[in-house]
Amino acid sequence: MNPPQIILQVEDIFLAFGGVVALNRVSLAVRRGELFSIIGPNGAGKTSLLNCINGLYHPQRGRILFEGREITRLPAHQRARLGIARTFQKTELFKNMSVLDNVRLGRHIHMKSNLLDGLIYWGRAEREELAHRAFIEEEILDFLEISHLRHRIVGMLPYGLQKRVDLARALALEPRLLLLDEPMAGLNLEEVEDMARFILEINENPRWGVTCVLVEHDMGVVMDLSHRVAVLNFGSKIAEGPPEEIQRDPVVIQAYLGEEEAAYATRR
Repeated sequence: MNPPQIILQVEDIFLAFGGVVALNRVSLAVRRGELFSIIGPNGAGKTSLLNCINGLYHPQRGRILFEGREITRLPAHQRARLGIARTFQKTELFKNMSVLDNVRLGRHIHMKSNLLDGLIYWGRAEREELAHRAFIEEEILDFLEISHLRHRIVGMLPYGLQKRVDLARALALEPRLLLLDEPMAGLNLEEVEDMARFILEINENPRWGVTCVLVEHDMGVVMDLSHRVAVLNFGSKIAEGPPEEIQRDPVVIQAYLGEEEAAYATRR
């Protein structure tokens, strides 16, 4: 059998801010179709790594390949056009706009109409607008169970629903790689279960079939959902493997989980 196709490859990434090293020669490979998690304590470099992958940061050394193409120096908007989307730990939404308008922003890379079409708003521009809106409402908002909120102002929604809007906007790009930065942070137990269900569906259902890279502190969620897990500590990768191996790794237990938390994760 051929080895699984690699969709994302991070090679020997080094990132520093002044004298502070955020990532120290980090390498990993994400296979197409898997749910790959990155864990580690606060300050380990997890979000910095996601920022390097989607183009918010540019590492001083190393390279990043997406579907075999080097993207290390590409700006973020060009990576989005290639099929890389992300959510944020703290939702980066337009709080004074509606749910529908926030999600519509995620369709911008699929728009074909030019400025003149938009000014006239007739013919091609109108048809395109209606098609994109139908996709958002029928496919994304219904899937995330927020279609009844489409006209609500985002800033007036509870935080858990804002997290869904953030995920909806990322899905609107129809990505092939989805970066999820602590999607469970700040959610209650019921909201965590819903979010975990959505992420599994996005990854496993052929309708979406999106490769996911998940940064998360909830060890129960990580161990239940992930195909493989990488562990960062002080900017370096200290372990990588299936969840059951990571739970038993003495280096991980000592550096990150701790005996009690590791036992809890194992019980889950």
